[in-house]
Amino acid sequence: MNTDEGHTDALWDKLVSANLVIPYARIFQDSQEAIIITDRHSRIMIVNPAFVSITGYNESEVIGQKPSVLKSGYQDSAFYVNMWASIHRDGKWQGEIWNRRKNGEIYPEWLSIHSVKDENGILLHYVGMFSDITHRKHTISKLRLHAQVFSNSSEGIMITDKQLKILSVNQAFTTMTGYTEEEAAGHTPRLLHSGLQNQYFYIKMWETIHTTGLWEGEIWNKRKNGELYPEWLSITTLRNETGAITNYIGMFTDITERKQSEEHLKYLAHFDKLTGLPNRTLLSELVNEATTKIVQTNRMLAIFFIDLDRFKMVNDSLGHNIGDKLLQQVADRLSSVVRKNDIVSRLGGDEFIIVLQDLEEQEEAKHIAMHLISSINKPFWVEDNELYINASIGICMYPTHGGDFDTLLKHADLAMYQAKLQKGGYQFFNESILSTFLRKLDLENELRWAIVRNQLTLHYQPQVNALTGVLEGMEALLRWNHPSLGAVPPAEFIPIAEETGVIMEIDKWVLKEVCAQLNRWHTASLVVPAIAVNLSARQFLAPDLATNIRDIVIETYCDPQQIVIEITESSSMHDMESVLHILSEIKSFGFQIAIDDFGKGYSALGYMKLFPIDILKIDKSFVQELTSDSKSLVITKAIIDMSHGMKLRVIAEGVETIEQMECLQTMKCDLVQGYVIDRPMPCEQLEARYLTEVCSK
Repeated sequence: MNTDEGHTDALWDKLVSANLVIPYARIFQDSQEAIIITDRHSRIMIVNPAFVSITGYNESEVIGQKPSVLKSGYQDSAFYVNMWASIHRDGKWQGEIWNRRKNGEIYPEWLSIHSVKDENGILLHYVGMFSDITHRKHTISKLRLHAQVFSNSSEGIMITDKQLKILSVNQAFTTMTGYTEEEAAGHTPRLLHSGLQNQYFYIKMWETIHTTGLWEGEIWNKRKNGELYPEWLSITTLRNETGAITNYIGMFTDITERKQSEEHLKYLAHFDKLTGLPNRTLLSELVNEATTKIVQTNRMLAIFFIDLDRFKMVNDSLGHNIGDKLLQQVADRLSSVVRKNDIVSRLGGDEFIIVLQDLEEQEEAKHIAMHLISSINKPFWVEDNELYINASIGICMYPTHGGDFDTLLKHADLAMYQAKLQKGGYQFFNESILSTFLRKLDLENELRWAIVRNQLTLHYQPQVNALTGVLEGMEALLRWNHPSLGAVPPAEFIPIAEETGVIMEIDKWVLKEVCAQLNRWHTASLVVPAIAVNLSARQFLAPDLATNIRDIVIETYCDPQQIVIEITESSSMHDMESVLHILSEIKSFGFQIAIDDFGKGYSALGYMKLFPIDILKIDKSFVQELTSDSKSLVITKAIIDMSHGMKLRVIAEGVETIEQMECLQTMKCDLVQGYVIDRPMPCEQLEARYLTEVCSK
């Protein structure tokens, strides 16, 4: 409202002297909508105070200019062509437009333009009226000037007099509240009161309205049928030219769906959708609350990190639907085991977290862990499927093993990993687990650079004829010498290489290095037997494995007959049909094939007769027990006889004593490999000790 009476009178005089016929002269003076009047050439003649307030331009700055001074550049030329076509055709236009204030800020406004003509139809002026709709502050002038908007608005609109008696409502009001205009007229907005807000709420609301002329916020009201609902309400005060309140305008939107969505999102943000258990976000909050409370006592918390063993097999074989239902049953079973004030949470996948509160001693956590494992080991029934799974549980204690949620969870996870390595059960966290993890992490990071930094080398272990002692083969064995970590045992870094996938590149490097060494020895006119190269099980996932091996050997000008591709029995059993195809392809290129660690796992003898193998290596666990375990002796003899019957050569690895050697000679084993013959050695040492001797004969 403009309270400057001198300015108002001057403005009125300008309107009168300009001979303008404007039916809403009072609105022009008091309106919160900007009003701009131009001559017929679109040059600005006069603007109202709301124009100055909204645009930032003083009247003196725009008189004589065109409204294009406000152009934002957001609308293209076609927009304005259509606008003026409508004005020339219909004498008016209205719509949303983006304009620019004096300070450069671009804002949306609702604009209506009318052409003003004399009694002869001669164009005299254009009148533009607009309101800043950035914050949805609609005024009574807009309601009067845009009756169609009032009628069709999706927001409920209610107009009252200064005593708050309802004068008018729109159709959206009726749709949302259930009250028609006839039913609402004459009542105050108390007609809609839900009773959920107290008196103090309304006192503060009206205090704001009387101070600022505006209030907006969330409020709960009641429909005609008694249903309570939330709405977003804005109340605007309308004053006359003297500043006296004449009306109140209430505009509201039913936000029931939005509130429901917010509650749903809040639920999803804190609870696991599948099981209904707290998720990691809520778990963090609950653990922080629990640790805060326990600080003042001598009690402890236990964090259980639970991973389900064999769940992936169920999920992959029976489908995700069965897997999901199994997880729901697991969640119920876990919840039934723990105490009422304990927390059961699902991190995701088949990982669950349990927080045991108010423990007197660590032993209590141990008993509950045993109970949980026993419960999980019992059969589950899911859609007529009897399913068995196990659980690996890592346990850490607060405050002994960590002081915050992330640390506790990490330590429990490490303990769980250790439990899984031990084939299930539970494992309490300790510092050695952390040290092992940190070393594994260091090895994993450094191993990725081992080839580039020339840290890998090959040693060769002789394979000699069991009767004559003549060198008839050798095995290339990988060694890693790190500048700060020292010599890292293969038993430590090979599993890491396989787990991370680095083994794929390492295997290629080994084969290339072996071929290069063969060339160096051949160049020196040395007689070299075939060299065995280990191939990891992971390599069999590559569809072009055989071709890649052949290409490496051919590119280095080596004879495939000089290379023995050695695979473990367990890797050959992974996918027998696929492995058989790959081995046949490798064999067709001229390579020899050996099965390593035979007898260590389960031996599918029916498939062994199909595999195109040349050599079978007896696992060292049998060799080491030849003189102490009669069963190992019988099994070893059976393997040798079976291999000879299949025209295969047999290598006994891990031979460490003369007694073992003699026993193998008696059983007519072809080749032996082990410390009783020689340890793995650098190529220079093997050359001097074996190749030179062979060549000199």
